[in-house]
Amino acid sequence: MRRLVWLTALLVSLAVPTAAFAFGSGPQDDGTLSVKSGVGKVYLNFNGSAVGRVKTGSIRVVDPVTSDGVGFEFSNCDVVADKSDTTTTTNDKIKVCRGDNIRFRAIGGNYRIQMAGAGVNLSAVGHGSFSLNGAGDADAFNPSTFDGTYSLNDGPYKSLPNAFTTFALAAPPSGP
Repeated sequence: MRRLVWLTALLVSLAVPTAAFAFGSGPQDDGTLSVKSGVGKVYLNFNGSAVGRVKTGSIRVVDPVTSDGVGFEFSNCDVVADKSDTTTTTNDKIKVCRGDNIRFRAIGGNYRIQMAGAGVNLSAVGHGSFSLNGAGDADAFNPSTFDGTYSLNDGPYKSLPNAFTTFALAAPPSGP
């Protein structure tokens, strides 16, 4: 009988946190952003996590609160500029990576990310805001001007806007 009581207590203690997580007691304001084959610029000012790459161009990451999250890192940089050393007005950690086939990840914190170039790919989860500025859509006379696509909160992919446009990165509204 004593074993049954302990087993029941163990199962209840494991079930309550699982049920709470399943019913949304976690971060309810997080949204998702995906950018595929972008040509242009992507700006992201958010609290969350992101991974991305640029075929040719640059990535700039600002980490204003270095004690939150895991931090960020680059790979495949031809040129890395550490702006933190030259900036005396803030304590922000700022790095810029330029080159071909460059990648980054920024995990679990507050970040400002700027990506520019061709072949921009990004996956982000969090809350804040983002801005997109595509190079323009393809036309019959110049099919190479395709500017890539983006999806917000697992919605359908759309062409990047042709003018600088800002959006909220947040969970979609719920309800009937």
